[in-house]
Amino acid sequence: MSKPSTSIPGDFRSFIQKISFQGFFALGLVELPGVPKAEPNVEAANAVLLDLKMLKKKCDSNLGDGERMTLEKYIQDLEQLIKQIEQK
Repeated sequence: MSKPSTSIPGDFRSFIQKISFQGFFALGLVELPGVPKAEPNVEAANAVLLDLKMLKKKCDSNLGDGERMTLEKYIQDLEQLIKQIEQK
């Protein structure tokens, strides 16, 4: 009998990307085929941003450099995009 794996499946950067794309979709920056383009929903994008910031705070000591940089980049990008849309 083989021993069960103790490693955690999946990739943290892919996980963060999936969450971040929810924010980009909420801002109307990602289009889905067959779905009409919606107006930007800043409130929903802000909720995603808060989720990413919470993950950063809770996971920061366990992240590798690449994971940390990816998470910080998505947070920065969403913050900038939200500000741009709010200024329109």
